[in-house]
This record gives sequence, C-alpha cells and structure tokens, in this order.
Amino acid sequence: MALKNRIAAALLGVGLTIGVGVPTAGAATQSVPAGVPKVVVLGNAGSPHCLEIADWRTDNGAPARQWDCFYGASQQWSLTAGPAGSLVNVHSGKCLEIADWRTDNGAPARQWGCTGGASQQWSWTHVPGTGYVLRNTHSGKCLEIDGRVYGNGALGQQWDCWNGINQIWYPLSPNH
Repeated sequence: MALKNRIAAALLGVGLTIGVGVPTAGAATQSVPAGVPKVVVLGNAGSPHCLEIADWRTDNGAPARQWDCFYGASQQWSLTAGPAGSLVNVHSGKCLEIADWRTDNGAPARQWGCTGGASQQWSWTHVPGTGYVLRNTHSGKCLEIDGRVYGNGALGQQWDCWNGINQIWYPLSPNH
C-alpha cells in the first residue's frame, strides 16, 4: 500500500478533534492523542519519508532525520515507554529531544537518555484535514524536517509552529 494510502487509513483510525489551526498556548493538546497506537512510525506530510534515528545509532546525540519508510525499530517510537509526553526510539531506548535545551529556530532534534525533562516532552495538536504537529514543551516550537530538503537524510529540527507540510506528522502503525 502506498504511503499516502497508509496515512489516510491511519488518520481514519485516530481521533481527529484534538485541536484546530496553528497550535498556541491555549490550543487543546495531549501528550498522546486518543486512538493513536502506543508504538508509531511518524510519516512526514512534506515527503514520502519517516522520522528515524540515523544509521541505527544508539549513542546520545545521534540525529533524528527522515528516511524511506521501512518500519524498522529505528523508525518506531514508543509513546508509553518513557516519561509522559516523550517519544522513545524503540531501537535505542532513548528519547527524542531538542539539543541542549535550545529555544532557537533550527535547533536540532536528536536522541538522548530519557530524563523526563521538558526538552524531551512533546504535545500533539491535530491539524484538521491533515495530521498532527508535535510541539516541544520546553521551547514551544514544533518538530519539522528542514523545509529546504525533501530527500533521505534531511534532519529534524524545531521551528516556530506554522502548520507547514514539513511540520505535519502522521502516526502510522508499525504493523503496516
């Protein structure tokens, strides 16, 4: 099944009333939306790729990037294995975070041992008709793929939330 068809099927199976528009401090968000599986693969709306930790790495600081969706453990994210609101990479057991507690646009997304800190916490806000944006609790900015790069290897980073397609994520079942 093509990625877009899997994305459409995934969206039909999840609750779609979490929030509206660009997420703001007052927008309705949840750490894990109702109906989303406990382990997901995150497809990006701006490309036919999925979020992973680069090269099956398990070290602290390994970058998050997009790559062809193959649904392996390096592309799977547990929503319940770590502290509330965290995304834990199934392969490494480490949490997705924004590096060094940074708050600037372009700060890189990477993995690090789970601490429960706000730089490792994410809230989900539904964008009607599409998917979800993931807002970092510490910075208030959204997870995206660098908007200038659409191919394999484009890095994950944070940016002001604007609901661009490179900031929209689809929670897909790893059992595609």
